Amino acid sequence: MSIGTLSRPVEGGPRDGADGYLLQSEADLAKAVTYAVERSTALGAGGAIARVNEGGGISISVANGEVENAVRDGNQSLQITVFLEGRTGMASTESLSRNAIDRVVEQAISMARQLEPDEEAGLADRETLAWDSPSVPLFAPSCHNAVELTEAAMAIEAAVKATATADIVRVSEAGAASQDARFALATSQGFCRTGSSSMQHRWCQTIAQRGDEMKQGHWGSSVRRIEELESGELVGKLAAKRALDMLGAEGLTTRRAPVLIDATVAASLVREMCGQLSGGAQYQRMTFLPDAMEQVLTAAHLSVTEDPFEPFGLASAAFDSEGVAGTRRDIIRDGVVKGLFLDTRMGRKLGRASTGNAGGMRNLALISSLTAPTDDLTAMLRKMGTGLWLTRFMGGGSNPATGVYSRAAAGFWVENGQVVQAVQGFTVAGNLQDMFKAIVAVGADIYREGAIRAGSILLPDMQIAGR
Repeated sequence: MSIGTLSRPVEGGPRDGADGYLLQSEADLAKAVTYAVERSTALGAGGAIARVNEGGGISISVANGEVENAVRDGNQSLQITVFLEGRTGMASTESLSRNAIDRVVEQAISMARQLEPDEEAGLADRETLAWDSPSVPLFAPSCHNAVELTEAAMAIEAAVKATATADIVRVSEAGAASQDARFALATSQGFCRTGSSSMQHRWCQTIAQRGDEMKQGHWGSSVRRIEELESGELVGKLAAKRALDMLGAEGLTTRRAPVLIDATVAASLVREMCGQLSGGAQYQRMTFLPDAMEQVLTAAHLSVTEDPFEPFGLASAAFDSEGVAGTRRDIIRDGVVKGLFLDTRMGRKLGRASTGNAGGMRNLALISSLTAPTDDLTAMLRKMGTGLWLTRFMGGGSNPATGVYSRAAAGFWVENGQVVQAVQGFTVAGNLQDMFKAIVAVGADIYREGAIRAGSILLPDMQIAGR
């Protein structure tokens, strides 16, 4: 399959809805991976796992009332991993013909023979595989064609143009996309399962101008079901607002102050939290919390949950990339670590079972027992009183081994719960070991970024380095 660029919107796109933008059936993909693992064992592999992915969709971007880019894409790939006396070999192909699969299996076995053995490498234990766990509904094809997606993108740009402002605001890109994906996974233990998923996207990038000053803004909406997308009007208005609100931003002087991390960027702090609990960090001891199980990581009112089975969740899966079933579980409960993120290999190295996290974390939620339904953004600003409402990170990072944290940022200075000035050109700094335990509140203004849901996060005191 190929990627095609459309010079103008055209009619076309799937209409029956059965397979969305996809060309292969789940049965076709299952045959390919089953053949790959059977061929691997026939050639001497002690074990093998194969995964095939197919994806397809349409993406449209517009600016100045014209289509800037229109793409109908399609792709497929098969990856085979073989295990040979503790050695691992991997190879991939974009062709699903038997000749191509034969060649890629031979390549993987050849590669395995060139490596040193790793006694923890190998297939997941048979009893951990998702033989009969329920499937998770993720497939909701929109069947939108290029014309419909172009109209959606144009509506976003129109919303920006309709923004009432004395300043100039324009669209650098507005877009709409619809994508479908399908996969099959098989192991030489006889395990074989398939699945399909969909994604819908709307986005807008804006530039606001006042004299010689220019500021950028962005907003987007990504969901699996078309009916859950934010409207094009809302996407455009929020993208315009985020650029306009930063006009006139001033620098901050160096100080210590409370910081409210906006819900739209709060996932970054949750990611730092959970990064401490990955198998790699724990095994390599690249964490300030080694041997983390049952240790205190956060304030006692905080918990983090994981739910792989959320219907149409952005990070849902009935099983991970090794075929291991996940579970609904607490990662952190009342501030105490209750779970790690382990694949089979790291689990074996740590003397633990896989947690079904090969391929990533699944639908995490940061929860505070202190959060009230009325704790929206306005209420959280009142709780902070005077301090920094941080809405953007511009760079920087952390040292996971020491917890040292420093990020360039921008946002708004707040006094007595009221925004008084847009601010930029500063860094916020602290130590994650202290920051996690110091969190005093989490808002009910929940925002989802990929696998993570979180409300705004209030920290009582951080170092702000400015002019």
